[in-house]
Amino acid sequence: MEYQLPKGTHDMIGTQARLFEEVSALMKQIATIYGYQPIHTPIFEHTELFLRSVGESSDIVRKEMYTFMDKGNRSLTLRPEMTAGALRAIVTEKLDKTSDLPIKLFYLGPAFRYERPQLGRFRQFHQFGIESVGVTSYFNDVETIILGAHILQALGFKNLVVKVNSLGDSTSRDNYRRALKEYFTPLIDTMCPDCNERLAINPLRILDCKVPHDQELAKGAPKMDQHRSSEAHQYLNEVLTRLSDYHIPFEVDSQLVRGLDYYSHVVFEYHLSDEVGKTYGALGAGGHYDKLLEELNGSPLAGVGLAFGLERIVTLIDKLDISPDFSHLVDVYVLPLGEQQLPYAFATATLLRNAGLSTDMAYETKSIKQLLKRATRAGAKYALIVGEDERKREVVTVKNLDEEIQEEVKFDNLINYFQSLYGHHHHHDHDEGCDCEDGSCTCEGEECECNEDGCQCKEHK
Repeated sequence: MEYQLPKGTHDMIGTQARLFEEVSALMKQIATIYGYQPIHTPIFEHTELFLRSVGESSDIVRKEMYTFMDKGNRSLTLRPEMTAGALRAIVTEKLDKTSDLPIKLFYLGPAFRYERPQLGRFRQFHQFGIESVGVTSYFNDVETIILGAHILQALGFKNLVVKVNSLGDSTSRDNYRRALKEYFTPLIDTMCPDCNERLAINPLRILDCKVPHDQELAKGAPKMDQHRSSEAHQYLNEVLTRLSDYHIPFEVDSQLVRGLDYYSHVVFEYHLSDEVGKTYGALGAGGHYDKLLEELNGSPLAGVGLAFGLERIVTLIDKLDISPDFSHLVDVYVLPLGEQQLPYAFATATLLRNAGLSTDMAYETKSIKQLLKRATRAGAKYALIVGEDERKREVVTVKNLDEEIQEEVKFDNLINYFQSLYGHHHHHDHDEGCDCEDGSCTCEGEECECNEDGCQCKEHK
């Protein structure tokens, strides 16, 4: 039997997997810079959690959830998104009652939706997101939007614009739903079956329909700003003012409602285009929520969050050719010339690994030509050749595979040799007498100099 991947799943191998890890690491790093802490929640939860949080009118709940009965006849669902689990964990662990506010969490892991697979979108995908819970302040919303823009800019995306809308407070949304129902009721017989269901459950969802005919009808629908309360309108204006202050490009999109029922007030999406105006759609999205934690039996605390699908991000990085240089996947590849050299080669690789250099080695007896080809295929920058003569003299031959030059280095000096290649890391201990101000600098060697800024490495000036 030939085993195939299930539809809507994919493998990540080699440079694609490396890019995924780089993107993941950068997102986590930036979230940490903004004061967020990691959280890990189960991949599956009780189905009721998603019914209450995501909303029964959403396409996710109606069409896309992977739901099953376990052996105890309990209904469980693979998480279709990760906000619900994070907020459930806040309630379960009583963080809403014991922690300083806001509670700031970030997560990264697989999620599952049964939808039509397409470029950068899969049935199993990875989602990175943040949640900031416990403070009702437009600054919290602004910080979240800026953090998302920071991530995308750091990944190399340009020509970004944040589409923003406000769904208003509960009174605003109730008024708006009534207006939409009144507008769409005479038209609904000409619209898709999904919109017929949405009209009864939540007319706001009609604005998110992707059927071209229905999209045209939605253009004539009442706008949210006609029904938004003065307080909600002021909240939105404060957010937009701060985005302008911090030079975040944005545009107000009255059709933007997002696909999850728990949002209120500000919602947003990050959209990308290229230099000639071609659009690539949304890279990520998020919004404000007032009642979600309370609906999950927690404290009545507001929150705001955002999420990115990593497969979509990685696909676009590759498509736009803004990927980091992965030509060197390892620093060093050790080449033993003969089985007798294996112990010495292994000791060399272990030494370099302990010093933090990514190192691989060959274990087979092959010609030097074949081994050098293998080192090149492995993406190594340097090959370390270990023959019988090198072993006896306790040296290695270091070959720069980019520049095709090589030199001998003593085994005991290998670490210093590579430190000099990758950067000068020594430091000065001022407690031991290095004092440039009184002229008594005790640093040795020409690599250091003293000036009004203190004792410095010339290489890093």
